[in-house]
Parts: sequence; C-alpha cells; structure tokens
Amino acid sequence: MSDAGYVLTEIWKPRAAWLALSKEERAAIFEQKVVPLLMDTFEKGGEVMTVAINDNDGAERIDYRYMAIWKFPNKAMSDELEASAKAAGFLDYFEQVNFSGTMMDPQALNADMIAFNG
Repeated sequence: MSDAGYVLTEIWKPRAAWLALSKEERAAIFEQKVVPLLMDTFEKGGEVMTVAINDNDGAERIDYRYMAIWKFPNKAMSDELEASAKAAGFLDYFEQVNFSGTMMDPQALNADMIAFNG
C-alpha cells in the first residue's frame, strides 16, 4: 500500500512557559510562527484530518489537552513538520508526543498484532 499515505497524530499540552504568557503574547506567537508553519505544510500537501480537545474521563485517559491528526503523502513530510515545529519553538511552550505510521487497512494491522513477537 505505498500510495495509502502517512498519518501523524500529535498530542500536546501547555508548559508553564505558555501559561505565563499573556493572551496577546500567545496570539503573536501564533501569528508569527504557528500560522506560517501550518500554511507551509498545507501548501506542500499536508492535510489536517481532525483536531480535538481531550475530554476523555476514562481510566486510560492521558494527561494531554490537544490532539491533531495529519495526513501526508509520505513520511518525509511528516518528519519535516515535526522538525519545523521544534525549530519554530513550539516545544518550548508545549509538551508533545507523536505517533505516526503508514496508513493501512484494519486487516493488515490485525495481522501484525497477531504476528508481532516484540
């Protein structure tokens, strides 16, 4: 499935440095750094599939507030977004974890789960 695409899930929460900023300072960071980064990603073929704010209250809930799911034509573009966000200083203000991989059908995933030995 080489043409299936590549997916990146970003999960993040604000650091103390973000919370210490005024709303005006936060807006300036978005205008000067985040929006240009996003526009560049969209122009290169990246697509936001969805975003969400964590409202899970189950036992398996993780302590992160935000989530974005991206779709890219390939892994290189996903890697570029991760590197660009870091270079733009996003990780100075937000603690983030990522999960990414080649998109596949559920049967292929199930087969890997059955066959995987660690």
